[in-house]
Amino acid sequence: MKDVFYTLLVIWIIYRIVSSLNAARSKQAASSDQNTRHRKPGETTVDYIPPKDKNKHDDKGEYVDYEEIE
Repeated sequence: MKDVFYTLLVIWIIYRIVSSLNAARSKQAASSDQNTRHRKPGETTVDYIPPKDKNKHDDKGEYVDYEEIE
């Protein structure tokens, strides 16, 4: 009798996990569909813009004067 109970319990737990994953997936799909509805045909959207590095300098280096030795 315990084996039947534990089997049903495991099946019920797996069912709950799968149903919660499906609910989260459908919620995510609904939100992405909502975002695509507001776009006009041919409109470009950017999902990620990398942050600019404040420590990066735009100069290409400093000039070093040199003499050729023969």
